Amino acid sequence: MYRLYGNPGAASMTPHVVLMEANAPHEFIVIDLDKGEQFDPEFLKINPHARVPVLIDGDLVLHQSAAITLHLCERYPHLELVPAPSSPQRAKFLQWMMYLTNTVQEEHMHYWHADHYMESDSGRREMVQMAEKRLGDMWAHIDGAIASGGHPYLLGDRCTAADIYLTMLTRWSRKLAKPPASYPHLKGLVDRVKARPAYQATLKAEGIDQ
Repeated sequence: MYRLYGNPGAASMTPHVVLMEANAPHEFIVIDLDKGEQFDPEFLKINPHARVPVLIDGDLVLHQSAAITLHLCERYPHLELVPAPSSPQRAKFLQWMMYLTNTVQEEHMHYWHADHYMESDSGRREMVQMAEKRLGDMWAHIDGAIASGGHPYLLGDRCTAADIYLTMLTRWSRKLAKPPASYPHLKGLVDRVKARPAYQATLKAEGIDQ
């Protein structure tokens, strides 16, 4: 049985959805970030970086949401959530995953955790404002890419792990002045991912409603 350490709605959400897609036996272990449980000595033994998610797969201890997601998808290739190495879509899939993790997710760190980067109140306020602007530019870019592709998902007619990862990130931006739901093509993709039984099962298991 897998053990996935995470927090409802956090970066653990995409791996959790993949486990649900695979109907894989697992335990979702909540680490309460508000209470600082990520700094507990026992948790630091499995992730000294004090962050979620962490996946325990037998003797394997794996950090980083994207890495865990890819590991699980390749464990269950029949789900077809990741294009095969021989697929012409593989490179574009990897490009989207890297963009989502290294660019969009990083900007959310600036938005939600400006205190990690700036000491002054004015500096934190400016960082949040700039992060919101940049996130808006990113959502507009993704919306345009979906529109120009003419397909329901990032890579075409089939949902992949990149679409699930994207949907998780849009949830983190839901309180922006112009949230991702304001972009019609992006909203359509997200709505399709949210309608998947595995996504709905994850929401229920994590006790969140959207």
